[in-house]
Amino acid sequence: MLVHHFTEYYARNFPDNPCITQDGHTSSYGEINRLANQLANGLKSLGVGKGHRVCILGENSREHLLLFLAACKIGAVTVSLNYRLAPAELAFIINDSESRVLLMLDDGFIDTLDKLRPELPADFNLLTRGLSDSHDWDSWLAAQPDSKPDVEVEPGDPFFQLYTSGTTGNPKGVVTSHASFVAECVMNTTFFPSRPSPGSADIVCAPMFHIGGAGSALVSTYSGSTILLHKTFDPVKVVEDIERYPVGSVFMVPAMIMAVLQIPGIEDRDFSGLKQIFYGASPISEAVLRRAMEVFGVDFIQMYGMTETGGTVVNLTVADHQRALAGKPELLLSCGRPSVGAEVKIMDLEGKECPRGEVGEIWIKSDTNMLGYYNLPEASASSLTDGWVHSGDAGYMDEEGYIYLKDRIKDMVVSGGENIYPVEVENALAHHASIADVAVIGVPDEKFGEALLAFVVLKPDTSLAVDEMIEFCRDRIAGYKIPRQLEIIEEMPRNPSGKILKKELRKPYWEGVERSIG
Repeated sequence: MLVHHFTEYYARNFPDNPCITQDGHTSSYGEINRLANQLANGLKSLGVGKGHRVCILGENSREHLLLFLAACKIGAVTVSLNYRLAPAELAFIINDSESRVLLMLDDGFIDTLDKLRPELPADFNLLTRGLSDSHDWDSWLAAQPDSKPDVEVEPGDPFFQLYTSGTTGNPKGVVTSHASFVAECVMNTTFFPSRPSPGSADIVCAPMFHIGGAGSALVSTYSGSTILLHKTFDPVKVVEDIERYPVGSVFMVPAMIMAVLQIPGIEDRDFSGLKQIFYGASPISEAVLRRAMEVFGVDFIQMYGMTETGGTVVNLTVADHQRALAGKPELLLSCGRPSVGAEVKIMDLEGKECPRGEVGEIWIKSDTNMLGYYNLPEASASSLTDGWVHSGDAGYMDEEGYIYLKDRIKDMVVSGGENIYPVEVENALAHHASIADVAVIGVPDEKFGEALLAFVVLKPDTSLAVDEMIEFCRDRIAGYKIPRQLEIIEEMPRNPSGKILKKELRKPYWEGVERSIG
């Protein structure tokens, strides 16, 4: 099966069912499939064929979904661009992916496009609304036939190419096949406690250049449910939609959950129509998770995976959360156990499997895994071993098979010969009444090689001193794990998936130092 087969099925059998709603406008499955056919035929007329890449720049929109589906139908590959990148970074991705077409319908990015133009190939095609030297989207699309293109596409063909966040070095294009993504849809809907189906609705507020946003939207089309698409994440609008619609699910990264919890009077809002909240993409503190479970009163499911695994491959299920609240609280620190069809093992630096309880690198094997990095055979070979993806995450597996993340391998701090995983320290500090957000890094230290530094965002009208922080940690973590340095900042630097950019926090401390981290 192919990704677009599901939309075609619902368009054929339930053409009037709502497919996507944004800003009060709803498009049915029949309309979406017809427009996707037109876009596919239009792309063919521009010379786009099997294996060719096409880009889209802009905030979440119906056109993202159309391009995903249209490219599918002709064997092309969608590259959804991170609109928060600088023009030079966007130019790198467009040229690295060898894209032939850029779709840009968002007026907010006209200046960005102007800065990109000199970097684009001479034969590059632009699809915009009314800009010179480009195809006018509305008239161009309307002129295309709405019949399904006659192109042979195979399950193993690439479907989309999402770029890694590039927290270190240039981003890499992760190539996912039709078969891999269909397997991901099957895997996800198997563990959903409330499975999406025709008539249900799901909020998509994560950016569609991220696997969390793109994956959430396409799982909805796989299931025939309605996508409630948010252009960008707005915590107030998310809550309003939950109250307005019978929402089956919403996926949020921890930073989004924190933002929702800070809405005044959030405890009094009506979440009775909401069934489940999925969270993942970055670590969540136990304190934030417990607060969220109390406020929403719905099923929570943690999702662990990465772009290279096609999305989620490990889950902390609803039953696991309930078990944690019933006397096994340590489970809230786990990301769960492998989902259906996925295998996980913990490997040491020599490529040997670690015993239960011992920290090593998490390796993952699944039908959802990437084909590889685009045009990077050496990087692909170093990240894939006999079908196993090297996650880059440090963690361990307990006797019951639960996986506990310690940190990114590159974020581990070695202080006085001791390996320290900052996430442990961050989880401890997150319980402090004055701390709204926290990140811990290693900085150069003449005596110990590295020392811990805590960056803290304070809650309104609170304060925190170093001595108070140290005393707070004494009964919570070992002495060698306690930071002795503190920086109060207004806001954490984060990438679009919500991960804290520790590289940016480390940079001023490691400049000019021979040994750097990450």
